[in-house]
Amino acid sequence: MTGEPFAFEVPDDAPPDLQAVALLGAGLAEVRGMLADLAEAHLALSQEVREQRQRDAAPSGAPTQLRWAELDRPGATALWLWLIDWVSWLNRRFSLAADLPSCWPAHPPMVEELTALAAAWHAAYDSRAHPEAPLRWLEAFARTRQRLRGWDVNRCRNGTHTPPATDLTWPDGWRDTALDTVETDLAGRPIPVAPAGPGVSDRTAGGGADR
Repeated sequence: MTGEPFAFEVPDDAPPDLQAVALLGAGLAEVRGMLADLAEAHLALSQEVREQRQRDAAPSGAPTQLRWAELDRPGATALWLWLIDWVSWLNRRFSLAADLPSCWPAHPPMVEELTALAAAWHAAYDSRAHPEAPLRWLEAFARTRQRLRGWDVNRCRNGTHTPPATDLTWPDGWRDTALDTVETDLAGRPIPVAPAGPGVSDRTAGGGADR
């Protein structure tokens, strides 16, 4: 049924049956409007539920390449988007604001921690994983939360990022110094002697028998 709701005015002195029809028509028009409002509200609620389910669902499938130092631009783009979605889900699920600042992408140690944590989560909750794998992941997650607090040395809070201090850095020549230390250490270590082959006596292995 389409068009405007059925309604018409009835004189006060109209027969009772005609007045009843008019009242019935007005009631049907009111019910029709209520049903339209309910249908609209139902659609809005259904859409909200679908969107909430999408927000609550963790991103599926970890990227195949997780080594940040080896990624090109497309690979890094895919990993960034996947990790940001996953960490967003993790924050909603576990309320991490006290342990993880919102500027975590600007903290490379936190990025590495969260990348490892996300990859481990996907492996732990895989259908082929051992039944205890989720519990082990939760235990690792508890330790990771402590490390995340340690990486945030400047206590970034309320959306304000404080870059790490730059006055505590390694000197430019630290690698040469490290190699000098390694050379000194190696100089004091014995050189292994290759074992003698089969049929070679201890006397001949050293350069031949005494003559």
